[in-house]
Amino acid sequence: MFIKDINFKVEFSSFAERHFCKDFLKKYKSKAWSITYQSIIDVLKKSFGFQQTKLIDNIKFSQEEDLGIFKLDFRVAGTNISPKASGNRAIFSLCNKSGHIKILLVYGKDHCAKKQSETQWTLEHVKTNFPEYKKIL
Repeated sequence: MFIKDINFKVEFSSFAERHFCKDFLKKYKSKAWSITYQSIIDVLKKSFGFQQTKLIDNIKFSQEEDLGIFKLDFRVAGTNISPKASGNRAIFSLCNKSGHIKILLVYGKDHCAKKQSETQWTLEHVKTNFPEYKKIL
């Protein structure tokens, strides 16, 4: 188990807000996105309970730092597509020591460059825009 059984403090990074959340807000009705936004926060607050499901995937975890990068599959409120099939993802850092989660990227698969895999695309964005996580990637 990578994630401790605690209630995490969750926040969206300003990068995620500026570059991705505004796209979801344009694509979906304001109410649908605001419900989804809060739902992402609520799920991540209780990450321990979701780590054994298919919603949260471990990308990288450093035992010595007690810090990891994870992926959450989510669906937008009001849509009838499963979280996995929707192609909507949130990449987040989780620190068990501080009890803090920072949502780094929130994207749909249509945000990803076609010439590289989704994992390569996300890791490139994390390394470029969040240099503090390079040590664990």
